[in-house]
Amino acid sequence: MHTSSYTPQLFTDIPVPYAVFKVQMNPERTAVVETYYVYVNQAYCEMAGLSSDQLIGAAYSESYAAPDQQWFDYCYEALRQQQPIHACIHSEEIGLWLDFTVAPVGAPDHVAFVFTNVDEEKKKTNRNKATDDLIIEISSILNSDGDYDDRMDLALAKLGQTIQCDRLYVLETDGVTASNTFEWCTDGIEPEIDTLQHLPYSEYLAGWEPYLEHDSCVLISDIEELKATDPIDYENLKRQGIKRLMGAPFYNRGQLIGYLGTDNYKQTDWINIRTVLESISYFIGAQIVNHRLVAALDIASRSDALTGVFNRNALIEKMDALATSRLSVGVVFADVNNLKQTNDHQGHAAGDAVLCQAAALLSEHYGQDNVFRMGGDEFVVLLPTIRRETFNRSRSRFFNKIDQHPDLNMALGFAWTNNAANIDMTVRLADKRMYDNKVEYYTKHDRRQRKS
Repeated sequence: MHTSSYTPQLFTDIPVPYAVFKVQMNPERTAVVETYYVYVNQAYCEMAGLSSDQLIGAAYSESYAAPDQQWFDYCYEALRQQQPIHACIHSEEIGLWLDFTVAPVGAPDHVAFVFTNVDEEKKKTNRNKATDDLIIEISSILNSDGDYDDRMDLALAKLGQTIQCDRLYVLETDGVTASNTFEWCTDGIEPEIDTLQHLPYSEYLAGWEPYLEHDSCVLISDIEELKATDPIDYENLKRQGIKRLMGAPFYNRGQLIGYLGTDNYKQTDWINIRTVLESISYFIGAQIVNHRLVAALDIASRSDALTGVFNRNALIEKMDALATSRLSVGVVFADVNNLKQTNDHQGHAAGDAVLCQAAALLSEHYGQDNVFRMGGDEFVVLLPTIRRETFNRSRSRFFNKIDQHPDLNMALGFAWTNNAANIDMTVRLADKRMYDNKVEYYTKHDRRQRKS
């Protein structure tokens, strides 16, 4: 037990932790090697978890199992500079963040500490920083270069591993149906993405809407609360082994288009899962809207606005891709006869209707993904990997189909090759055969008779 003649002139009921220490210097007086308690108030005792009888006169290093040397360093600096030193550190001895000031007092080699417990504040600060850092990291992944699907998958994996949930997923909806478009699962959890496609919105997600009437996200801490009010959703969730979930909505121009959801997430003090989910859902929604826009622009750039089939740009792309392969390919070249006369005599609306009818007939027989409008009254059909015999049988069936539409007349040319590297030549051959068929048609049908 160490004694000191110094008596602090302080009220014992001071509301913050306060302690006075006598310091012991090394022989060279270049460092503090020990401190002894001279005075502690009740607030300090409560913070330290020790009584004043246990502390007064005791050495600091003997009062705690693993004393931190930095306390001695702060004492030394206060005495050396003869002025208060302020700092904020984590006290390993008592497991708290402490904001404190240490200053010399009246007696030689004595210092006084005033403490403020900022543990909750510091935890909150650290939690907010960890939350912000995670949001920035995930948003950076989403906004990086690379494939859309890969970026979404990587973002979900990073977020799911960090918040330690069973599943993390993206649900997209048009208000009629709902589909699970992306999913991450921790080890041992069965994916559900294949079972959650094109589900009726009214049955699967409509039950979440009431949550958004008074909150910014869907928070179901225990699915048992749904058993009486939403039995369908309850059974869906129970089947998937879900005990609790959170869903953060995302919107496009005020319209709900989906949720970023997580199942069986673990509550944690070091990160705000709700803030993360709500923030990341915004970036997820932005990515989805942007992807849809790019896809729509791509379709528009490769589609014919009138007929809905692919356009000349798409045809060139397809031919270039086929030219690098060794696939067989069948080509159909079609030209609508009498289109000019239809436009002149019945108007362009009637001519457009004929073009749409031709595109529909070709798409119905050969598949819309294989039909291209060259421009004007010409269409091309490309049929990769088709066998010659199949191509010829399909041609015969198409002639029969044309015969069932006497109001639609098309000149047709067919060509097939066993090597798509010859695609340009094959298309030209089909074009020539179509032209020959067209000449034959106009030879048999006098133009003057068609004008009457």
